Amino acid sequence: MPETTTAPGPTAHEAGPTLLIRDATVLTMDPALGDFERADVLVTGDRITAVGPDLSAPGAETVDARGMIALPGLIDTHMHAWQTPLKGKYADGWTFDDYQNRVFRLRENFTPDDIHDATFAGSVQMLDSGVTGVLDFCHNVMSPQAAEAGLRAHAATGQRVLWAYGMLGSFDAPPADHAWRLEHVRELSAHVGDSGLLRLGLALSSLEYGDLERTATEVELARELGLRMTVHQNPAGQIRALHERGLLDEDILPAHANAADDEELELLAACGGGISFTPEGEFGGGRSMTVLNRAHRAGVCSSLGIDTHARVAIDLFAAMRLTYLLMRNVDAAEEREAGRYPLARRPGLPLIEPRHMLEYATVNAARSLGLGDELGRLAPGCYADLILVDTEPYGRALGDPAAHVVLQTHPGDVDTVVVGGKVRKRGGRLTDLDPVAAGRATRRVRSRVLDDGSAETSARP
Repeated sequence: MPETTTAPGPTAHEAGPTLLIRDATVLTMDPALGDFERADVLVTGDRITAVGPDLSAPGAETVDARGMIALPGLIDTHMHAWQTPLKGKYADGWTFDDYQNRVFRLRENFTPDDIHDATFAGSVQMLDSGVTGVLDFCHNVMSPQAAEAGLRAHAATGQRVLWAYGMLGSFDAPPADHAWRLEHVRELSAHVGDSGLLRLGLALSSLEYGDLERTATEVELARELGLRMTVHQNPAGQIRALHERGLLDEDILPAHANAADDEELELLAACGGGISFTPEGEFGGGRSMTVLNRAHRAGVCSSLGIDTHARVAIDLFAAMRLTYLLMRNVDAAEEREAGRYPLARRPGLPLIEPRHMLEYATVNAARSLGLGDELGRLAPGCYADLILVDTEPYGRALGDPAAHVVLQTHPGDVDTVVVGGKVRKRGGRLTDLDPVAAGRATRRVRSRVLDDGSAETSARP
């Protein structure tokens, strides 16, 4: 049993303990602390100040977590929140053209009000599902007002957000379209900055739709302003191209990268970089999934995202589960091809255990958001972003509790959500956000944006 660990005493602006999570099975995801079969988590302000059994905190709000697993809040590192109301538009999609025609072309129909409503709806659903943090890749910034609307929506929900300003305009846009985006990012950085729950980032132009010099201009601006970056990495060779141009570093998070070769993965690992994998969309879209195993072996900081609600549910538990099974299957396929079947354990195989998936969605994701020292762990000094997973009435699975989270849990099991020390969900219900309001926001967007008669208008009163 790990010993109780406590942070230094409260600073002058802290009034003392504010929240005490009692008697949970605690997955700290911190190597120095390990797991606790039964322990408390003490929160002061927006930080965790102690973890261990039988903590005393007179006056603190108390949450009885018996029968629950406490773990860091899940973090999605590749999400397009503006597509939340388009749920189902890509359900049977097959080709990239399907996505372009059914989903992406609709961004031209979105007003700033639509961006606000869609982002609000997506953020509420994420919080309700235990996703306390997100990198929102907003490639629907068709005006400065649209960007500001997306930022306001996230500020209203209080999710921890790295909002990545999309630099990709209309495909036939003139150079001036790029210029105003650059200037607007500079203006916003002075107001949003890179601290607190809402931080500004940059979603770089996709290299296949622009050119490397355009991307270099964006990277230079982001680094001047101290902003994290992300980029869609689809065709082969783009990671190498960024490296050769002197742009590749750990502050750029590629998404997907299924076509990356081993040399590119080594380049990413060497600079401390990562990849955001979105396994449901990638696997469903027919992409090669061997990159999952190759990236893990290379030491790349792998994390996970949902990508688009137009195709799959907002459910990082499902993403962790699928990734685990895919990676096990990649290993098994290689063993079969080598004539080693039936399967047998041998050094290095299987590569992955369920706990690795939880690392992808917490520790690694926090690193990818640039908060690796302060987020993704339940440890003194870290931000108090955490969730409680209820294992009752059927009971916790045998073995590693991390395996229960990855292989047995769904969003409906999320009893409690805490972001920055504030309880956002308790007893299975959001405390200060209304799911019905999020549903109404979705229906408003559909009524204004969809031009094919498919907008849903009915809802329970």
